Amino acid sequence: MRPFSWPRVRLGIRVAGLVVVLLLFGAVASGCGGDGGSGTASVRAVASLEIFADMVRNVGGERVTVKALLPAGADPHTYELPPSRVADIAKADVVFINGLGLEASVRDVIDTNAGGPVIELSEGLPVLTGEGTAGANPHLWLDARLGAKYVERIRDALIAQDPAGQATYEANAAAYLETLGNLDREMEAAIAAIPVERRKLVTFHDAYPYLAARYGLEVVGVVVPSPGQEPSAQDIARLTETIRDEGVPAVYTEPEFNSDVLDAAASEAGVRVLDLLSDAYVDGVHSYVELMRYDLEQLQEGLGGS
Repeated sequence: MRPFSWPRVRLGIRVAGLVVVLLLFGAVASGCGGDGGSGTASVRAVASLEIFADMVRNVGGERVTVKALLPAGADPHTYELPPSRVADIAKADVVFINGLGLEASVRDVIDTNAGGPVIELSEGLPVLTGEGTAGANPHLWLDARLGAKYVERIRDALIAQDPAGQATYEANAAAYLETLGNLDREMEAAIAAIPVERRKLVTFHDAYPYLAARYGLEVVGVVVPSPGQEPSAQDIARLTETIRDEGVPAVYTEPEFNSDVLDAAASEAGVRVLDLLSDAYVDGVHSYVELMRYDLEQLQEGLGGS
């Protein structure tokens, strides 16, 4: 009778045990993928505009993947979402929008298809009258202090979705809020250096009351109160007269809108035409902070006389 081969049996047990351990380790590692170290995100987010997606990236870091629903140069007042973006809304754990009617053209699609909570970044913040829901102007983020409130709301929403990432979100938000605080003070000081009589804004549409209120500017003329409206010949003549009477040194268009009317009024009044950004990027601008600094440079150039 042949004896049992105990070492071979023990080896088989050890190999089987090792396989089980490896499988268990793999399962645990997979389950911990959202800690940020592995590069696997814990939260899938979408944001209506690229500037809000940029804020989400700054707070979420590697724990969050985020897509913007609208392309960087699209007009949120009129854009129609393609099916691929509707699918992104359905898959998202959280959706970030501005609210106050800014996303009116896509809001029904978002509310109908959202797979997670829809966070209105402007909710509860002080608003000024103008275009938007119930006459409230939606462009709060052009005051960097209100942009910081958006960041705090994003931080809190991400913590609610992913409590394990709280420390990461709080640290990232704190660093980003410091950047925005520095930006706000930089803008305040730079615009304060412009003579008061030159701090007058004429813009294409009514996107800049928060910028003006925060940084000591005065909006004296707007081509159209809301995008999509067409100015009359009387509106153009009145605007030209305002530019002359107010001594406005420059007027401001927005890249995503047809500015022929404003160009004509500026030419008639003999003043410069520059750009301001509100919710769209241009070449060389890829973030919220860069957008705000671009606007500051344009204001300094046009109003400061440099």
